[in-house]
Amino acid sequence: MFERILLGLGRRMVPVPECLFRTMVQRDAKKLAKRPALAPDERRVQHFAVMEIPRRHEAIAPEVFAAELDLPPEQVSQILDELERRMTFLCRRGGEDVVWAYPVTAEETPHQVRMDGGEAFSAA
Repeated sequence: MFERILLGLGRRMVPVPECLFRTMVQRDAKKLAKRPALAPDERRVQHFAVMEIPRRHEAIAPEVFAAELDLPPEQVSQILDELERRMTFLCRRGGEDVVWAYPVTAEETPHQVRMDGGEAFSAA
């Protein structure tokens, strides 16, 4: 059982009744179940972004995806458009370079993550 569920609204945390929370989770799960799965190359691009943004500490250009993943630039462009359209997996600065891929970002945020090896990066 849940002890307490809090929802952040602005700078405040508001308690949410457990029955309302369960309803919200079930509704969102149904929405996600209807969403089509990522194609293998879409998943490769998304995983590459998540792994490389923290390592490089900078946005990644589409040309880098194409070169590193051995994909045609046109296909990379289509994949990035689709992933960004879904608004869940990544975001591009000015429609070009990938600046964040959930849960990491190349931009500084107040949310800092430190890996066991000491490597640190900003979370989206």
